[in-house]
Amino acid sequence: MKYKIWLVAIISLLTASVGWAITPEAARKELAQENIPYTAEAMLNYVEKGDMEVVGKFLAIGMDVDAGNEFGETALMLAAEQGHLDMVQLLLVRKADVKAQDLAKRTALMNAAQSGHTGIVKLLLDWGADVNAASQWKSTALHEACMTGHFDVVQLLLGAGADLKMINNAGHTALVEAIIEGQESIIRLLISRGADVNARDTSGISTGETPLIVAAMTGKTDIAAVLIAKGAKVNTTTKDGQTALIYAARAPGDRSEVVKLLIQNGADVNAEDKKGMTALAYALKKRDVSLFKILMESGAKE
Repeated sequence: MKYKIWLVAIISLLTASVGWAITPEAARKELAQENIPYTAEAMLNYVEKGDMEVVGKFLAIGMDVDAGNEFGETALMLAAEQGHLDMVQLLLVRKADVKAQDLAKRTALMNAAQSGHTGIVKLLLDWGADVNAASQWKSTALHEACMTGHFDVVQLLLGAGADLKMINNAGHTALVEAIIEGQESIIRLLISRGADVNARDTSGISTGETPLIVAAMTGKTDIAAVLIAKGAKVNTTTKDGQTALIYAARAPGDRSEVVKLLIQNGADVNAEDKKGMTALAYALKKRDVSLFKILMESGAKE
């Protein structure tokens, strides 16, 4: 609270220096002289440009600080996305709704997190942004930051209580999104904060993949090694009976290294899925000679 009071005081001094202490009549006259129409669309345009002086004139006249565009994006959302910290500060002081959501239920915090604007993320959280708000696709700010690789933002969000268990419409936790995008440092951070390395995808379109299965089928050997070291179970099966090894064998591209890793850590080379197919059978099906040899040398049976 002391930080917020201090910030308001500083910004109050700042606002006076950028032309905010202007009468509505004078502001309207200056906009007209600059051929700037007094419309929400025009104000949002200047918000995106980071022009606080012009935006200040709109607000001095009486423009709604939460006016939105055709997608429901408010000035605060646009300023957060573009990284205009000073603009975000001023809009918050002018009582912009920090929890507002656009038509896709995205928030200013999600925009800032996705774009990696750490200072803005901290400011929004200090002003009461909902760290676990979910978009139409059920993605949170944490999902966004993990997908785009913004480590410092992820730290801030976790410190503010971001829920590691929340899943998006794809059935993915923040950990799985980080795995898909190859964000190893973020993966380590999430695990250190309690992310479940054996959590299953629970979406309706999933067969119950685990983080290790996702890493295996996408060929991310280093990440698979991290997961195994942190307790990921190598022989967990999905609803269709497939293990991480089978997923790796099925996947397109060279999966030799991750297959070797899985076998070294106890993967059952003869496990069968519900179709009766083994990793060896899938390697043969996709004509992967190198993978076929690795499996055969590791005890796979034809």
